[in-house]
Amino acid sequence: MADYDLAIIGGGLNGVSLARDAAGRGLRVILVEQGDLGGAASAASGRLIHGDPALLERRAFSQVRAALAERDTWLRIAPHLVRPMRFVIPAHSEERPLWLLRLGLILYDRMSPDRSLPRSQTIDITHHPIGHALQRPIGTAFEYSDCLVDDSRLVIANAVDAAERGAVIRTGARCVRADRLDVWRLVVIDRGHRRVITARSLANTAGAWTGMVAETVLRVPPPRGALIKTSQIVVRRLFETDNVYVFQNRDRRLIFASPYARDFTMIGTAVKLFKGDPAAVSIGADEVAYLCDAANRYFRERIDPSDVIKSFSGVNLVGGRPEKRFTRQGMTMFDAPRGKAPLNVKILDIHVTPPSI
Repeated sequence: MADYDLAIIGGGLNGVSLARDAAGRGLRVILVEQGDLGGAASAASGRLIHGDPALLERRAFSQVRAALAERDTWLRIAPHLVRPMRFVIPAHSEERPLWLLRLGLILYDRMSPDRSLPRSQTIDITHHPIGHALQRPIGTAFEYSDCLVDDSRLVIANAVDAAERGAVIRTGARCVRADRLDVWRLVVIDRGHRRVITARSLANTAGAWTGMVAETVLRVPPPRGALIKTSQIVVRRLFETDNVYVFQNRDRRLIFASPYARDFTMIGTAVKLFKGDPAAVSIGADEVAYLCDAANRYFRERIDPSDVIKSFSGVNLVGGRPEKRFTRQGMTMFDAPRGKAPLNVKILDIHVTPPSI
């Protein structure tokens, strides 16, 4: 008999959420994470839980609806970590027409399963606090509801709940070999000690390391996809309201500026193809300039790369091909050959459009 029903490699948000769900269903679960929980891409996100209104332009209605349902679920089960906020899209003369923005947000309202959040509305910001930080002649904005999240705490909360449901959570534990028989036989270096673990099934939720784990540890073909780097910058506080500003950029992407640690503003997200070691990821000068330029089209107070106080960069594995559009929707691949233990591979959910830089 195997030691566990499910072994999970990777302790990001997807890994700990899977551990929590499986343990809650009565399965014997062990999760191994080579570093710290949520220490990679989960800790470098834009801290948004939303459906991404820009996806409506590409008619990705099912993806928006699914993301909004997930947002509402997180808001219901973790209200101490997921906060509803009012997001503001200033109307820019060089971008989408007013009627298109309003129509898109009406549709966005109706696609949310939970109608408890305030609906979208049009605001004259000429003499409104929302408009104080913005350049003239911007006089109209559209306000709608979405959420911000304390992402690192959300990962830990899921791990704690998983442990309370019986899951074994091991940090500083690296799986170095996995033999696939009728059960999985995993060799784990756990804080310097070699352990052998057996499990009836295995889930690869290693994020940017998913392909490497597949090839070198599991010895199976890596999943098709690409590594994408997402980056945010933090600057001094640029506005006094509690809103999140959503700026339409020249490349048709949406750039977010949100309150951060009371006295600062986080601006993101720059998206770029990535090659190299995910553990050594950092923001590039071109990405900093991209985010500064996007913010300077709207804010009165100009920011330069020298004003950046802090930056976050993380790498995710997403589905699709570099020359085409990457998937917004996460994918789970299931492999169960006859007589072999099953394998699940999770490609992360992430808001991604074609690379911006």
